[in-house]
Amino acid sequence: MTYEEALAYLEDTSSFGIKPGLERIQALMQALGNPERDYKIIHVTGTNGKGSVTTYISYALFTSGLRVGRFTSPHLESYTERIEINDVQISKDAFGELINRVCQGVEQIIADGVEPPTQFEILTAAAFLFFKEQGVDYAVVEAGLGGLLDSTNIVKPIVSVITNVTLDHQAYCGDTVEEIAKHKAGIIKEGVPIVTAAQGGPLGVIEEAAKDKHAPLYIFNRKFGIDSRSVVPGGQIMTISAVDAAPAMLFTTMAGVHQSINLACALQAVRLVMEQDDAISEETMREGFARATWAGRFEIKKALDRTFIFDGAHNAAGAESFNMTYQELFEDKPKTIVMAILSDKDENGIIREVVKPKDTVIAVAAPTPRTEIPEQLVENVRQCVKQVVAQTEESVSDALELALRSTQAGDNIVVCGSLYILGEARSWLQDRLSH
Repeated sequence: MTYEEALAYLEDTSSFGIKPGLERIQALMQALGNPERDYKIIHVTGTNGKGSVTTYISYALFTSGLRVGRFTSPHLESYTERIEINDVQISKDAFGELINRVCQGVEQIIADGVEPPTQFEILTAAAFLFFKEQGVDYAVVEAGLGGLLDSTNIVKPIVSVITNVTLDHQAYCGDTVEEIAKHKAGIIKEGVPIVTAAQGGPLGVIEEAAKDKHAPLYIFNRKFGIDSRSVVPGGQIMTISAVDAAPAMLFTTMAGVHQSINLACALQAVRLVMEQDDAISEETMREGFARATWAGRFEIKKALDRTFIFDGAHNAAGAESFNMTYQELFEDKPKTIVMAILSDKDENGIIREVVKPKDTVIAVAAPTPRTEIPEQLVENVRQCVKQVVAQTEESVSDALELALRSTQAGDNIVVCGSLYILGEARSWLQDRLSH
C-alpha cells in the first residue's frame, strides 16, 4: 500500500466506530505473532496529560541512549505522528507498507470468524509490529480511551501511569469520575508499579485496584511531589522530591502548573525504570525532560508580529489548565480565539475557562461529525460571557486570516477547544511563514 491507500483503508475502518473490548485486538496481535511481547513497555492513561507524560518518558529514555518507540493519539496533521522511534515519525512509505501487513492479519482473523477490528485497533497493532521490527528497547504507549477495554491494554508493562481522572468520554467510561476511574484503573496489572496524580474519589478507586493486584502505588503528594516551581524564559524550573530519592531540579519548555505535575509523574515512572536499567542516569533523564516538546499543548509560536498559542483545551479540566497557564504568562491580556468544540463535551465549562470579557471569538467547525455547529457555539459563547465579540468563519484558515487582519502587532491569537483543528492551524502558520 502507498500512504494514500493506507489512509483510504483506515478511513473505511473508521465506519466501525469505537467498540470497547479486547477480543479483536488479541486475535489480531496473535495473527501478527504477538510483537508487543518483544520489548519493555510503559503504559500511560488518564483524562488529561497522558500524551505529555508519554513524551517526557520517551525523551528521558532515548536521551539515555536507548531505542524507544512512542505511540500516541490523536494526530494533529498526519497519521505518521502517532508512531515514532526516538522522536522521529515513521515515514509515509513505511506507514503504507506497515498498514498493508496489518491488513493481511485483519483478513486472516475475519476469515476465522472474528469481527472486523476498529481503526484504533489497527493502528495499535501497527505500532506494536513496527516497534518489534525496529528493535526498540522500550515502547511508551498512550491509551486511546479509558484503559480497561482500550486496545492498548493487552500489554504487560513494567510501569503504568494514570495521570488524573476527570469527566470525559462519559458515553464509554461512565457518568461519574469514580466510574471513569474504574476504566483507567483497568491498566493496573498484577505486581506492576503504578504512578498517579489522581485525587479524591478516583484515587480511592485506583488504590483499591492496586491493592487487589498487589501493585506498588506511587501517589503524587504522598510518595513524590513538587517542592518549588518558578516560571523562567522559555519554560519553567521546578524541584521535585520523593520519599526514596534525592530532590531533582528539572527544567521543561512546557508551560503551566499541570505540566509540572505531568513531569513529576514522568520522573517517578522513569526512576522506577532506572531500578532495572543502568543505561538511564539522573543526568540523561534531566536532559531528556529539558528537550521534550509536545505539539498543541500550550504551544507558543511568536510569528507575524503576534503570539500564537495552540492548545487542545478540549474538555473542562484541560480548559482550566489553559486558563491557569494563560493567566500566569499573560495575566488578563485580551486575546482573539479561533475555537471549535465537540458537541459531546462540556461546552459551557470549556467556554467559561477559556473566554474572558474583551476577548474576540471566531467559531469554526472541527473536521468530525461530532463538532458543534459554529453558529450554536457563537450563541453559547454569548450566553456564557458578556462583553465578548463572537462570529463564525468557514474554516480554520479563514478564521486565522481574519484574526490576523483584525489584530495588531503584539496581540495574542489562540487556537483551542479541540485537538482536531490544531493541525490545520499549524499548517496555516507554516504556509504563511514560508511565503
